[in-house]
Amino acid sequence: MPRDTIVSWKTFALFLLFPPLAIIAIVLFPLTLLVLFWLYSRGKTQALRERTTSESRSSVDK
Repeated sequence: MPRDTIVSWKTFALFLLFPPLAIIAIVLFPLTLLVLFWLYSRGKTQALRERTTSESRSSVDK
């Protein structure tokens, strides 16, 4: 059975959709790492702040 087109519509759709998806993945991967690092550092500084305030309160209570 002869074909009317050179490529199928699925191949053409993948060809059109893959570059934008690849660009989105390239942008979102470092952004995800940045957000995870920000959350880690925020939690670490908050834990340090809570520890110093609790130590200062315990020294005042003594």
